[in-house]
Amino acid sequence: MPHHRRPPPASPAALGVAFLLLAGLSACSPAEVGANAHGEPAAAGEGGGDAHAAPINHARELPVKGTADVARMRAATAVYHDLSRAVEDGFVKATGAMECAAHSELGIVGMQYLHHDRFADITIDPSRPEILLYLPHRDGRMELVGVEFAVDAEAWHAVHGPDRVPEVAGVPYDPPDPETHNAIPQTAYTLHVWLWKENPAGIFAPFNPKARCDG
Repeated sequence: MPHHRRPPPASPAALGVAFLLLAGLSACSPAEVGANAHGEPAAAGEGGGDAHAAPINHARELPVKGTADVARMRAATAVYHDLSRAVEDGFVKATGAMECAAHSELGIVGMQYLHHDRFADITIDPSRPEILLYLPHRDGRMELVGVEFAVDAEAWHAVHGPDRVPEVAGVPYDPPDPETHNAIPQTAYTLHVWLWKENPAGIFAPFNPKARCDG
């Protein structure tokens, strides 16, 4: 996929605010706490129900033209099965104290490790995802299960105009959700890709109903 012209990177202060807000998510598992479509706990008074009762249907399969992009994703992230290698390369735990991002009905997302420099750059490159997704296991092992692509919507449209939506592997990103308390999808287009763990909901679904946060 060709590279695109880059706008000036986001300021360190702006990225810091996004990271701190993202870290404000609460620890949860699907059986414990309701959550909205971005893995957030249900608001007080909702009786454990999901904050957004009808999230978007993300069950999308891999288009034929996306096969090469997905192969590039796997080749580029295989080394990150070792979490220490991801940390060495600049990924940090974006979910703060959270053990596992989850939705009470749809399943789990996992732990998100964010690369700030990649997020500040709107270039779309299948071999350079902005976020790595891990599942924690009871024995302390961290299992790499997929990636998440994220691009700031305002910066993207400043370069590509108001009508073009980012995509990778032939799949358009999900639009920003201003109602979420998760800082990144408030203002960014995002797309999950379950590269390393089968997801019955689809390779591009944000939640995996069969995965477990405790291994």
